[in-house]
Amino acid sequence: MPWTLALAPLALGYAAGSAVARARASSSRRGLDGTPVLCVGGLTVGGSGKSSLVRWLAEAIVDRGGRPAVVSRGHGREDEGRTVVLPDATDYPAGRLVRLAGDEAAALRAALDTSAVVAVGRDRRRAAARGIAGYGATWVLLDDGWEQGSLAWDRLWVAVDPTHPFGNGWMLPAGPLRRPPAMLREADVVAFVLEPGDEIDDAARSAVRERAPRAALLRFRRSLDRRTALGGHGVPATASLSGTPVALVTGVGAPERVERLVAASGARIVHHASFPDHARFREADLARALERGVSAGAREALITEKDEARWPGSFRPSLPVHVLRTRLTPLDPMEAHLDGIVPAGGAGRGDALRFMPSGATRSS
Repeated sequence: MPWTLALAPLALGYAAGSAVARARASSSRRGLDGTPVLCVGGLTVGGSGKSSLVRWLAEAIVDRGGRPAVVSRGHGREDEGRTVVLPDATDYPAGRLVRLAGDEAAALRAALDTSAVVAVGRDRRRAAARGIAGYGATWVLLDDGWEQGSLAWDRLWVAVDPTHPFGNGWMLPAGPLRRPPAMLREADVVAFVLEPGDEIDDAARSAVRERAPRAALLRFRRSLDRRTALGGHGVPATASLSGTPVALVTGVGAPERVERLVAASGARIVHHASFPDHARFREADLARALERGVSAGAREALITEKDEARWPGSFRPSLPVHVLRTRLTPLDPMEAHLDGIVPAGGAGRGDALRFMPSGATRSS
């Protein structure tokens, strides 16, 4: 496409600069004595399912008796110089969490059990250490970390889009790639996060396998678990969406994937207001979006959990607003790839975890 070629020089510059940043970061990272670190990365700027995979892994660690600390930079927060452990009180105001930690960390804190710790900081090692020393974390999940230079990891999982794992093949800004596909050579697991109706074609699988020869290729399916009112974590599901005309409001990296999820639920999308990823919603913009939905015949508005964290608490919408609560379901056997998540010495729930030699046969 013409615009891709026009941006090609900038993409080449970005690729060179990011390569230097990664090389510099890798030379200074240090691990954590006695606490395993699993990094979950992505190649593209959004929409690969990385945040959903982080959440699934955190829940898996809790289910196996551990206490995970999810550590990230905290994109979009007000003071990026602070290291913060997020409060786990269920009534803590969502808007304050976003200002403190950014929308993705705030959404994770709201969704996860209080056995999990969520910490943000430019210095990821310091954030992880605070989760361990102050909150008893026994496992660290590093939410993306190729360009940070403080915390080293023991294992690396990478989430990729199952239909277009490398986008158009170009680095930013000519394409969606933040890192070159060759970085998959470092992965222990490549996770395909599929929306309803998605399948992995042979070309995509072969392209990933070529670049990740030692990694296990695992599939997950994302589905709609339920939809609730704003702030309604843990409440029963509302009535079926089947046939319901809805207005969709998103501020995420891959809005088309949310469309497929909603369409698979049986809802009829009559209007979709797609805002930029991480957008700070303004009430006037939301009011116009919902008015267009009303004009198109929508009976309710749907937003994602990530958007819920940024939704203005004082806004009075013209439609009922419900939040899409999703879940990941593994489509391949997982235990062989989680066999490091075991209690040390047969200890009970909440005791320290350690890595065990895997010995697992890598799937193709």
